[in-house]
Amino acid sequence: MKLEPGEPLHAVLAYAPDDTVPVGRLALDGRQAAFGYDEGFIASGEQLVPGWPTPDRLVVRPKNPRAFQGLHGVFADSLPDAWGQEIIRRRAAERGLDYDGLSALDRLALVGPTGVGALVYRPDHSEPDVGSIDLDALASGAEAVLAGAATAVVEQLAALGGSSGGARPKVFVARNATGHTIGGTADIPDGYEAYIVKFRGRMDRKDIGPLEAAYADMARSAGIDVSPTLLIPASDGAPGYFATRRFDRTPANGRVHVLSVAAILDVDWSQPAIDYTELLSMVTGVTRDFSAVEQMFRRMAFNVLAINRDDHTKQFAFMQTRAGEWTLAPAYDLTLSPGPGGEHYLAVNGKGKNITVDDMLSVAKAVGIKLPRARAIIDDVQGAVAEFGSFAERYGVPSSTRTDFSRLRAP
Repeated sequence: MKLEPGEPLHAVLAYAPDDTVPVGRLALDGRQAAFGYDEGFIASGEQLVPGWPTPDRLVVRPKNPRAFQGLHGVFADSLPDAWGQEIIRRRAAERGLDYDGLSALDRLALVGPTGVGALVYRPDHSEPDVGSIDLDALASGAEAVLAGAATAVVEQLAALGGSSGGARPKVFVARNATGHTIGGTADIPDGYEAYIVKFRGRMDRKDIGPLEAAYADMARSAGIDVSPTLLIPASDGAPGYFATRRFDRTPANGRVHVLSVAAILDVDWSQPAIDYTELLSMVTGVTRDFSAVEQMFRRMAFNVLAINRDDHTKQFAFMQTRAGEWTLAPAYDLTLSPGPGGEHYLAVNGKGKNITVDDMLSVAKAVGIKLPRARAIIDDVQGAVAEFGSFAERYGVPSSTRTDFSRLRAP
């Protein structure tokens, strides 16, 4: 599970089993990682990160190593967050290793090919994928892990979700049309599609699955691009498990290069670093697509009006087409979230709370969206959010959550 002293870690863009592009290698220089491009990648003319200079043979140093365990943001984006770290820490302990004592490169080797996006790492020290799985058993096992208890499925949880981001327990799976579910971190068999299935976290509402399913439908109604979603029933009658189809995987068992805003900007997502005006300006620069700017404005309006204040820089992402063009990734992690201190991570017209329509229109003006168009987008979102009760009823969200939604939306 550990690299040999001085052993480099190789980063590869694995778009498909027969389409892999070596990117370069990472090596530790003290407590920081140094990155050097592969000569073939330099010759390819491909771009690893939007805004990075044209690749050359010079060593690239991290811009913000303190925020990313000594790594560059692009590679740190592959590392697990709270849930994945907890699972890998437990598996490392079972093997007599101290996860906290592993280097950032060791941790990337534990991710190997199982992370989000097309970036994979070699040598691969990840857990092997698993076959058929029992979501109820995994949900129960995740609950045990969060409670600090032992569970017989920790190995499966590590294999299926050890590289996952976020604090909430989740597993990477593949499902077919009949609902048969297998592990989905490696190759996806024909007839199956890649999904992320989420379980309830320590601080989550009991109805978090139905609630997130309702939010996904509400966002679609508001004109927001959201991947297909499911609410998978639990066998014991408990609230179901929210599942979303992975936009970083293709139907032909391919992978898509995906980077969060935090990774591209090399900023710590846990600290406010930019505001929505800067985010929308970034969309302009990365995609050169004004419809994507309007889509991000729509998401901003949704986050404000639907009380989704967990809108930090890792909650937005871009993906690269195989032709090298960057596009806006679908929206994800949409749910009722009061936010830290009742505030958004990203300010709207300088404000983290008590945000008005005029504040949103000020952002629109700053990024070149004409006010009639901005008002129409806000009206679309307001109309969808006003129907929250219908979306909630569809998935059995209890009245107590609907009351909280109305209370938090009240001026």
